[in-house]
Amino acid sequence: MVQQRQSAVQRIQVGVVGLVIVLLFVTLASMVLDRVRPAPQAGGMSGAAPVTAGNGSTPAEPLAELGVTPVAKDSAAEQPANGAAPAPRQSAPAPRR
Repeated sequence: MVQQRQSAVQRIQVGVVGLVIVLLFVTLASMVLDRVRPAPQAGGMSGAAPVTAGNGSTPAEPLAELGVTPVAKDSAAEQPANGAAPAPRQSAPAPRR
């Protein structure tokens, strides 16, 4: 009975020592990586795009400024004024190679 208790205590001690060693290695690695990483410049991030608005606010249509506007089909614009159904569109023939 005494030997089982000693074995259990020894296993717990080994586990706690292992956790402390891993914690020390992680802390040491974090400190080394913080020193190796270059310091940020005072002007902000170098890869950031400049703000185009003069007042510093976010633009009203950022996708339009980038030239990436989504195309939304307006069903009211496609219908003719007389109320008739629009003519079906014909696709252009595929180019031959």
